[in-house]
Amino acid sequence: MPLRRVAHLLLVAGLMAAACSDEPSADDGLTEEDVQTEPVGTDDRSGVEASITSPPAPVEGTFIAVAAGFWHTCAIRSDGGIECWGVNQNGVLDAPEGQFKAIAAGYGHNCAVRVDGRLECWSSERQRWSDVPEGRFTTVSAAGDNTCALRDDGDVECWGSYNDELSTPPGGHFEAVTAGAGHACVLRSGGTVQCWGANEAGQADRPASRFNTIAAGRDHTCGIRTDGTIECWGSDFLGKTDVPEGSFATLSAGVDHTCAVHTDGTAACWGSNAHGAVPAPDGQFQTVAAGADHSCGLRTDGAIECWGRRYGAGADPPGDRFVSLAAGGNHTCGLRGDGSIACWGTDLVGQTDPPGGHFNAIATGNYFACGLRLDGTIECWGFDRFGVLDNPDGQFIDVTASVGHACGLRDDGTVECWGSNSHGQTDVPAGTYWVISAGSSHNCGILLTGEAKCWGNPHAGRLNAPTGSFIAVAASGQGQPPPERQFRDSQWFIAAGDSHTCGIRLHGDVECWGSNSHGQLVAPDYEYVAVSSGVHSCGLRKDGTVDCWGWRETAPPGQFAAVEVGQGYTCGLRPDGTVECWGTLRAPPDGVTYTD
Repeated sequence: MPLRRVAHLLLVAGLMAAACSDEPSADDGLTEEDVQTEPVGTDDRSGVEASITSPPAPVEGTFIAVAAGFWHTCAIRSDGGIECWGVNQNGVLDAPEGQFKAIAAGYGHNCAVRVDGRLECWSSERQRWSDVPEGRFTTVSAAGDNTCALRDDGDVECWGSYNDELSTPPGGHFEAVTAGAGHACVLRSGGTVQCWGANEAGQADRPASRFNTIAAGRDHTCGIRTDGTIECWGSDFLGKTDVPEGSFATLSAGVDHTCAVHTDGTAACWGSNAHGAVPAPDGQFQTVAAGADHSCGLRTDGAIECWGRRYGAGADPPGDRFVSLAAGGNHTCGLRGDGSIACWGTDLVGQTDPPGGHFNAIATGNYFACGLRLDGTIECWGFDRFGVLDNPDGQFIDVTASVGHACGLRDDGTVECWGSNSHGQTDVPAGTYWVISAGSSHNCGILLTGEAKCWGNPHAGRLNAPTGSFIAVAASGQGQPPPERQFRDSQWFIAAGDSHTCGIRLHGDVECWGSNSHGQLVAPDYEYVAVSSGVHSCGLRKDGTVDCWGWRETAPPGQFAAVEVGQGYTCGLRPDGTVECWGTLRAPPDGVTYTD
């Protein structure tokens, strides 16, 4: 899980002082009853049924179809082009050009039907998703790694799944097909349903009813009967099969929730509400797409409204000028020159609503943030999971935060941590520290001797700090620690990330240790003055340019005064105090709104 930490600026080598995993513990995540997050790169390929079984006729508005995936959403504009937003896992946001009539979103891929009936799928896993069936198709459905499409003659093709059984649909001609995470179903002309694949929860059992529409989720399946009522079967975990009453026209099944549109145009959602994907907002809809933990509905005027997890919402920073940044799980905070804080991004639990007053430093976690006030006290806000808002009393000179814990550095060099202690990350070893940095389930600090010391989760060698000094090049360029100041800025010296840590040596070279699953230990050979780590890492060179390594991150050109790595994105602070963000997080296009 990406690091959230203090990022207050220093004067750096000619730059203006600008007023920019492997195995995180389940204990550090959040439960279904609370708010949960999953790090980018997680390989939990739970299903998402996000197919548009029959695209609505174009209306005066922005979009004609929408599909909700795992961490992303895609929609077809009224001109037939595709827009995608959210987390760009596996390149799912890089849609092809052209005109399309139907779209489906899975875990790490998307597929769409062109207006001439040809299929096209996109993902960075090109070998698996570029080999799509040829011919003419009418609809497509995707969930997890599974994809099925209906030919114009009624035949069904399935591909992409690691389960060979799923890639062999029954023979015959069908009216519709829907792909779940481990199973799939077809609808025959007489309204009967046939399913195949995984059936551990009964999701592939054949119901006796006759249906007009079907939709497969992770381990449940739903259908609209010929009388307009809904029947669901399979897992009833979190109420996935507790269907509402009424007559319905369209249906979409997600991972742990389902949404449908009544014949009068109002929407209903049921199942898991861990992230606000249930219930649906008021108003009229053409269709609703249920994703992993968010939903998006196509309004009758062609606009899209989404609710639940706000993937990509708030990714674009405000136009303010800042002196430092802190990039979190799904939100970012900036410290203005007057000491006030502004936050943007996901705000499910108040993490973007900072308190008033003046601060010296900021740090962001998953669903919370902390600030260091001018009097040295710490105040945290957002979601109080693991007691992360119960910050200790007294004065501090630095604060750092991560997935479910935070740490503060006192003036005497002692460190106090609070929140989740699932891997001993709040059990601080003795020593006098100069700076500290919180990772997903481990922490690292630099002692006054210049040595790096780490504690917490030992997995993948993240505690195996190399010997030698890690005090960074100071603003004076003399290779000495900066003079004592009112607060200290961890980011300039050491950065604990998701499952690795990077530190800056005396002469500006970066050394990293821990997991190298994405090449995050191999820093380019330059002289750096600051480093920030998450799943990937970025460093600020002495000349003000930024380098990023691991997880396919590429920084934009030009000079920066600071850099901050978040979950699936990076933000940099330009010398004039403006913010520029890049990476895998993409904001929604015009015409898309989010509802709390």
